[in-house]
Amino acid sequence: MLNKNRQRRILMAFINTVPPGKATGETAEVYKYLAQVEGHGMIPKIVQVFSINPAAMKMMIRIWEITMWMGDEPRYNREMVAAAVSRFNKCHY
Repeated sequence: MLNKNRQRRILMAFINTVPPGKATGETAEVYKYLAQVEGHGMIPKIVQVFSINPAAMKMMIRIWEITMWMGDEPRYNREMVAAAVSRFNKCHY
């Protein structure tokens, strides 16, 4: 356990996003597309990070589709690799 003098603060970045309920135009269309692809209406926060740039958000979703759904490797193996890479990179999302 670290003593009070040695504790360090961990700061997280703040990114403005457009929540699904307030999205309009192209952002709303991309959210709708993702809801159809995933089969439910939940829009993950990692996707919402891209909401101020709908073209980038759409590209990120398309890359996710390709990596998770194409090829012969089972999806759970792909998810495990993604989780391992996130942990290795100390990604908190």
